[in-house]
Amino acid sequence: MKHWLNRLLGRGPKSASPATISAAPSAAAQPASNDLPDPLAASTLHAAVDVDHLFYPWLLEFDASVTEPSEAEQRLMRTLERMSAADAPAVNTLVPRMPAVIPMLLQSLRDKNVTNAHLSEQIAQDPVLLAALLRQVNSSLYLRTEPVSSIEQALALLGQNNLRLLVASVAFKPLFNVQSGHFTGTAGARLSMLSSTSAAACRSLAARRQLEPFESFLASLLHNVGLIVALRIMDQVHEGATSLRSLAFCTALATHARRVALRVGREWQFPEAVLEALSLQGAAPVAASPVASLLRLADRLSKLHVLVANDRLAAEEAEDFALIEGGEDGLVCYRSLAAAGE
Repeated sequence: MKHWLNRLLGRGPKSASPATISAAPSAAAQPASNDLPDPLAASTLHAAVDVDHLFYPWLLEFDASVTEPSEAEQRLMRTLERMSAADAPAVNTLVPRMPAVIPMLLQSLRDKNVTNAHLSEQIAQDPVLLAALLRQVNSSLYLRTEPVSSIEQALALLGQNNLRLLVASVAFKPLFNVQSGHFTGTAGARLSMLSSTSAAACRSLAARRQLEPFESFLASLLHNVGLIVALRIMDQVHEGATSLRSLAFCTALATHARRVALRVGREWQFPEAVLEALSLQGAAPVAASPVASLLRLADRLSKLHVLVANDRLAAEEAEDFALIEGGEDGLVCYRSLAAAGE
């Protein structure tokens, strides 16, 4: 897996004006005033709803009923801190390898002169990728009256930019199916759901902000890979979730999972823009790069969506929170996720 993303993205991110890529929409882009909560209600809701403090208890099926961590949680937190440190043993041994055809295909997609016939030959080597391609073009998104059964026709419909996104999705999907113990067994399918929703949010926000979608998409996938690797670490040192109980553990897990993601990204030699976006997730929004701002918002919107879908949060509260977090971009993106059932 090493080097393939650098070869794929052997260029810097596209430049854009600050006005175009600002994380906060301009006054002219704000929704109508009757869509906006009043300042007092907004601050009250923001203080009352911490997305991660709702998301992680749902993800791992525990009740975060106290603030301070238990002794068992402190041991887990120390292990995660040690494993996410820059000088710790490599964590890439916890990440399965991807099929060899994936980096080869992504490399081909860098060539502007590559033909669909050449891409078809490569796609035919991977039955999982072929099935995903046909499933995508036969979805309701393309409004087809007749099913698509040939690779060439599917490629003509999908286009090479969307094919890159699909290939990356297929490459990362096995990472969320690894169940090595209690925590990955509990959270694997839920993280796969979150990853799919987060990727859709990245695509939507990138289009609205006129950003290159692929780097945001990769950052989103890597962000969630960090979490699944952190859960595999937890599986190795702890038998179950019975002693998980605190909000402090939720915060620590989010922090260390992000650091693990950075370690994995560096091991795999991901593009610098992707690593920067991850490293800035704990920084103030004003310090974030355009990709980092987009990733932060996509992460929160996708978590809101899965919480609503699993009856952990009211849809009205999620919409208000999306508007507070991301202005018009946040609200429109959240509603698109809800409408699509992502």
